[in-house]
Formats: sequence, C-alpha cells, structure tokens
Amino acid sequence: MSMVISLRFVINHWRLFAMQDGYTLYSTVIYAQAVLGGGYLPAFIGKEGTKIIVRMNVPLPTELSARNALRDVLWGAHIENRISLQRHPLETDGTAQGLAA
Repeated sequence: MSMVISLRFVINHWRLFAMQDGYTLYSTVIYAQAVLGGGYLPAFIGKEGTKIIVRMNVPLPTELSARNALRDVLWGAHIENRISLQRHPLETDGTAQGLAA
C-alpha cells in the first residue's frame, strides 16, 4: 500500500507506520521517490511494507536532498520529544531479553 501525504502530517504517519511502543522500528527505510518530470520526493517504508510519500510543492533535485529533507524533519521532532528515533529495545540485538524462552 502507498500513501501520499502532506509534509504537515509526516510526524503522525511516522508514529503510525514507523514506531512501536514509543521507539522507531529499525526496519523502517527512508528513501526518495522519483517523480515524473524530474526530481524526488521524501518517502519512507514502514510497517508491513507501507510506503509513505511526502508531497511537496516542488520536488527536490536529488535523491540525497529528498532523503535528507525527511531526516531533518524527523530529527527536529526527535529533539522536540515528539518522536523517538531510538531503536526499539527488542530490536537491539535480535533477541527479546528478559522474556522467557
């Protein structure tokens, strides 16, 4: 499934599709979506392969600039404690420590 959203809603969608228990899932992938006519839009792939593409007035010129634009927004939200970019504790080494086997 793919969704195209406004930059205004990217934090809400990050919380829904890229986080669990208040932590970012490290299976989330930030990428750049090419658009017709040239340029790139920031995007990420979250839970269950859901693609979230961030609509902008003008596409960014390079893949790197599109990925960095999304990272900048996410980092700002992390600094403001609106999201956590910390790895989920159960993802740190691939095992669920403290749980009975």
